[in-house]
Amino acid sequence: MKVQVEALDRVTKKVEVLIPEEDIASIRESIYDEIRKNAKIKGFRQGKVPKPIITQYYKEYIEEETRKRMLQETMWEALKEVNIDPIMEPVADFLEGEKKGYTLECEVLPEIELPEYKGVEIEAEPLVVTDADVESRIESMRAFHASFEAKEGDAAADKGDFIVVKYQGYLNGEPLKQIAAENYPLELGNAMLMPEFENAIIGMKLNEERDIDVPFPDDYPDKEIAGKQITFKITAKELKRKVLPELNDEFARDMSYENLEVMKKGAREELIKEREGFRKRELTNKAMTALLKDMDIPVPKRFLDKRVHGMIEEAQSRYQQQNFSEEEMQSITERMHDDLGKRAEERIKVEIVLARIAEKEGFKIEDSEVEERLKTIAQDANKTYNEVKGIYEQYGLIPGVKDQIMEEKAVDYVLENAVIKEVVKEKGEAKENE
Repeated sequence: MKVQVEALDRVTKKVEVLIPEEDIASIRESIYDEIRKNAKIKGFRQGKVPKPIITQYYKEYIEEETRKRMLQETMWEALKEVNIDPIMEPVADFLEGEKKGYTLECEVLPEIELPEYKGVEIEAEPLVVTDADVESRIESMRAFHASFEAKEGDAAADKGDFIVVKYQGYLNGEPLKQIAAENYPLELGNAMLMPEFENAIIGMKLNEERDIDVPFPDDYPDKEIAGKQITFKITAKELKRKVLPELNDEFARDMSYENLEVMKKGAREELIKEREGFRKRELTNKAMTALLKDMDIPVPKRFLDKRVHGMIEEAQSRYQQQNFSEEEMQSITERMHDDLGKRAEERIKVEIVLARIAEKEGFKIEDSEVEERLKTIAQDANKTYNEVKGIYEQYGLIPGVKDQIMEEKAVDYVLENAVIKEVVKEKGEAKENE
């Protein structure tokens, strides 16, 4: 086997693989033998069909199978020989004429000149969790575990109340099938409603009926009512007030804490952990922006297209749950493509820089690290480790796990060596942490 490489550009290599005639003949002979054992051709006993007859009946299959096995048996060995590591499946093109073999068009990570990634300067606000933050978290816990009791008599709906309404929307006096509900639950004051709708409901009493006009925005997905004023006929069917649990040791125990003080300490620790995660993402984004500034990083086209296609498919699956029409979905997809394309390109550039940093620093991935990551994934998915490991091995997902771990190591290295200037926005003060 003879292998040659030609650089088509910084991210595309053309690999020519020439295979000796005797090797190709050996592959064909093994295919003939397989066909001969199983072929059933009138006039010949099974296993005794002559080669010319097999060739006549199975010519296309033999050629296709020969090419397939040539790739299977030689491609990865050839790429290893010339030290080419494709980032996705190469595109194969078989040679015609005197040369016997094939070419591979391979997209690879580009060779880049890394900027100075030690000592990157980043500004960030200090990580602070106040007593007020802890109180707000505990109040959220109380609200989440609140109960509701019926409001009776002439009691009116107010913010914080829970109400069930029946409504029907009308356009020019005609009822709209898509805007109607018999029992629609609402929590007033949660910022999920159009202000006009919520303001009209506040003050309603049980069994009261009201008509309100709500203008729909021009960019509303349903084109039939976009930019139109819709009249709603509303009836209040249930009305309940929110009752918060009393803040005491008993409530803390219900939340799996020993007592109220332990719960406050736990809430503070959770907030610190959350904000550390947010701060790390913020620092990472700022560090990557600083590193990528003025860098010339070509992005492999097929790799980018595949990434964008996957992002669009994921977004479409979410939108499809909202029952958009085919025309609306097409319009949404077209608008998404450019935005997602830019985001995907920037993300790939970050991945390339981090991969080159990891390579330069000689980071390694231990089997134990992959095992621990799979255990975490299994725990989050409520599955056993062996179940998750089997799925990841079956679908070839282990390399992706290793890439993620390697990327995290590179990010941690950059941040550990960064110069972080903590900026207190209120006072405009800055201090530098070495």
